[in-house]
Order: sequence, then structure tokens, then C-alpha cells
Amino acid sequence: MQRHELTPAQKWERLTLADNFIFCKVLEDNPEVCKHLIEILLNLKIDRIEKPAAEKSLKTDFISHGIRFDVYVKDGNGRSFDIEIQTTHSTSLAKRARYYQGLMDVDNVQHGTGYDVLNESYVVFLCMGDAFGKGFPVYTFRYRADEDNDFLMDDGTVNVFFNAKKYDTMKSEELRAFFKYLCGKEPSSGFTDRLSALVERVKTNAQWRHRFMTWEQEMAIQSNEKAKELAKELAQDMAQEIAQDMTNQKVIETAQKMLKEKIGTPEQISIVTSIPLEKILELKKKMQ
Repeated sequence: MQRHELTPAQKWERLTLADNFIFCKVLEDNPEVCKHLIEILLNLKIDRIEKPAAEKSLKTDFISHGIRFDVYVKDGNGRSFDIEIQTTHSTSLAKRARYYQGLMDVDNVQHGTGYDVLNESYVVFLCMGDAFGKGFPVYTFRYRADEDNDFLMDDGTVNVFFNAKKYDTMKSEELRAFFKYLCGKEPSSGFTDRLSALVERVKTNAQWRHRFMTWEQEMAIQSNEKAKELAKELAQDMAQEIAQDMTNQKVIETAQKMLKEKIGTPEQISIVTSIPLEKILELKKKMQ
């Protein structure tokens, strides 16, 4: 059965707090909500925070590309917090956390803080799955001595990775309610009720709706152009291989692979493989 791609408008209607766009807008526009979420996630007491900066870009120097944080905020004591929403599986989260910590330190030093008085910095990933495959609801990392696991380096850096799917085993009721809601369940606490209302407020904002759909269309165009370039490169490589080995079976296998991985249209595959278009369409029908 052929899958139909959702339109930007349909995607907008289906967005939840777990989507980066909504998550950033809710926390950026509501500092008190952001503050309370950090308190829940890290079990900290925060007196006040600066206005959260959604999708904040930090650069280490004028020639670097920089990196864009989802939500970056500092509290009244100078502590820094980066909150990242992670909806897809990634094997590089640990290295990303390391890099983010370094950028946060550089940002603080650039604003006049000497390295000897750098404050605590937290990188928090809200993962929809298990980042490390150990089955824990949360992973908290601090530097410890190999010779004595009770001895902390105490450099002030903390990296935390939540496993949203394990919401039912979170330590506190507030954590359980938040991650349950993040996983698409109905709100079950005063805080998640408020989050739900704020999500709906963002989704009824015509300006944000237009901005999201424009962004989606731009991403679709860029993705399509990249796909065409990749298909052309792969088709050229495959054409060279076919020229070296023109056995019928190998040509058919190549066509099947291109169909499976959606590399080019049936017409393009027919040209590359020299297989009649009717045969390509038959192969495609059998694979559906």
C-alpha cells in the first residue's frame, strides 16, 4: 500500500510537546514553566531564571559553525541549563553532551567569567527511547575517579539522559506525569494540564503555524534536491557496475535494490539498468 506524505498543515495539527518546534516555543514563551520543568527534571530549587532562549546558537569563534541548543537558560546563581528534546535514536548523544558542555563553558568565559569560578552546567536530553540500552529511566553522569568511584572530580558538569518510555518507573510523581504526557498520554497533573493548554495556545497561533509550514516546505525542497543529487550519484555508480557485469540476475537485483531504497523513479531506473519500463513496474508491483 502506498504511503501518503502528510502536508505541512496536517503535520501541524498532529504536533505535540514532544516535537521540537512546539517544545521550544512553549518553554521560551513561559519562563515559569521552564523553571518548574528544570526543577522537576533535576530535583533542584531555582529562585529565578533568565528568559529561556529557544534554539540558541553558540559559536566558539568567528569562523566556527556553532551549534543550536533547543532551550538554553541560566538561573540567578549563574548555573547553565541546556534542555534537548530527542525524538529519534542517536548513537552520538554522549559526544554531543560533551560538545555542548564545552560550548556552554566558552559562552560563560566570553561573558567575563574566569574558568576558576565557572558555575554548574547541566545538559539534559529528553529522549523518547533508551539512549544507552540499559533499561534505566534516567542516566546521570558526573566525572569520577577510576580509582575511587565515590570521589567526584567536582568540575560542576552534569549530563542527564531521560528515557521517556520508562515514565512509570520514574522516581517522583511529577516526573511520571510529565513523561507520560510527553509520550502522548492524557495530562494527569496540574503541571501537565498547563502544558497541554500552552501547546494548544501555540497551535492556534497563526504566526507560528505559518512559520512552521514555511519551514516544512523549505525542508521538503532541500530534502528533495539532496535526494535527486544522491540518486544521480548512485545511479552513475550502479551504471558503471552494470557495465562490468551485465548478467540478467545482477541487473534485476540492482533494479530491486533501487526500488526498495526509492533511488530514482521507475523511468530513471529503467534507463540506468536498461530494463524495459514495463518490467520495472512489474518488479515494483511485486515488492509492494
